[in-house]
Amino acid sequence: MSQITTWDEFPTVEYVKGVYRQTVSGEKVMMTRIVYRDGVVIPEHSHEAEQIMLVVSGRLWAKVAGEEQEVGPGSLLVIPSNWVHAFRQLGDEDVVFYEAFAPIRLEYLVGFKGPDPSLGMMHKAFDDSGESDRKV
Repeated sequence: MSQITTWDEFPTVEYVKGVYRQTVSGEKVMMTRIVYRDGVVIPEHSHEAEQIMLVVSGRLWAKVAGEEQEVGPGSLLVIPSNWVHAFRQLGDEDVVFYEAFAPIRLEYLVGFKGPDPSLGMMHKAFDDSGESDRKV
């Protein structure tokens, strides 16, 4: 991979039903491009990595710790390490956003074979809510 590239160089992975992710990583920071389609609901979860999100298009309901708000293009969300957060797509328009993580999330790397703790938390929440069809 060249140090100057485009998102076209990176595969798109359907992480959970309706959530499409592309990932690029350096040694200490990672960036993802995420697209939500078809009424995505991401239940409460947390992870060690700090996360900063920039919403590019579409609208989301976002919950970070105790704060809840509708967000859209230009919104920034700063999520400290291990803070509980959740998201829900609002409307029919695809939601597109970029995320930066530090440290990198190894489980987001294509071909990684280890555990993904936040995906496990989301699958349990889907099962508990009767929405197990949201899992890929």
